[in-house]
Amino acid sequence: MSGNGYLLDTNAIIQFLKGNAELVSVLADAEFIATSIISEMEYLSFPRLEEADVQLYQVFRSRIQVYDVPSDDPMFTQLVLNARRRNGLKLPDAIIAATARANHLSVLTADDHFKKLKSPWKVRFYKTEQDNSKMKGTTLIH
Repeated sequence: MSGNGYLLDTNAIIQFLKGNAELVSVLADAEFIATSIISEMEYLSFPRLEEADVQLYQVFRSRIQVYDVPSDDPMFTQLVLNARRRNGLKLPDAIIAATARANHLSVLTADDHFKKLKSPWKVRFYKTEQDNSKMKGTTLIH
């Protein structure tokens, strides 16, 4: 990976599917796009999600990689523990960060708590847009 591969945090999935112009531009130039099963579960468990949102996500999912949490990889487990212990991330975010790092990707997010991660962790932040879509103003609690 030469550097512009991204692992989307849950908020990035929401904003991309809402048409956030910055995300659309960033991802149009990406070499690789992925997410974690954690972000997928957070998105799909959102209480106000409508069937049309689920269908849109399924189309999106068919075009990206979704990483599972490896249960037998001690190096991955150590990355999660480091993200949690040394950087103070909550467990779901630590798993998302570790998934990105293990796969040489940057986390793409708007969540400030990822600012705790310093090199060699890679994080790219974007600005959210408010629009008139059905999920306007929604936030997921991690």
